[in-house]
Amino acid sequence: MALKLPAKITNRIAQSVLQWSSVTSRHRQGVNLREAQNMLILYTEENEAKFKLVRDIAQFVKKEFGVKHVMRLAYVDKESKQIPAWHMRKLEGDFFCKSDLNWFGKPVRNVGAIVNEPYDVLIHFDPDQSVPLDFVVMNSKSKLKVSNHSKWRTKDYDILLPVAKGDSWKQRNHRIIQFLAESPLS
Repeated sequence: MALKLPAKITNRIAQSVLQWSSVTSRHRQGVNLREAQNMLILYTEENEAKFKLVRDIAQFVKKEFGVKHVMRLAYVDKESKQIPAWHMRKLEGDFFCKSDLNWFGKPVRNVGAIVNEPYDVLIHFDPDQSVPLDFVVMNSKSKLKVSNHSKWRTKDYDILLPVAKGDSWKQRNHRIIQFLAESPLS
């Protein structure tokens, strides 16, 4: 019989492992959205409305800036049998869930190919909200990693934008897209 630890203890162990893990070796390069060929968006799945909003953001980036491939990866904090029907794996959208994590919260299934792909840009919409997504950011080979302020693993990001008081989730993440579109990073 396996020992089942409370979620609070498991989360603290995962944060500790994450905090002491070394930075992944990768080719760093500043990339403007208008010159990016591919992009990875990470977010924590909460409901169908957020799923659709992230999908719409990805379509906007493709149409407005000409990014050819925008991959969306969500962490769904449920077991695989509880995944909603509307959240199935698609060509440019994928997810992983509790069933894909090892005992301390690190994703071990359904993220390997995504993590090893050298995306031009990685945007993490929900920093510090999900330890499993923080592991994905840490291990990603993306050339440019961007997010709003993060307190856990700042060393994994190339750009961390400050959060303005009173900003909504949509406003904070729109600011990231706008910054990447207007900055002379390349």
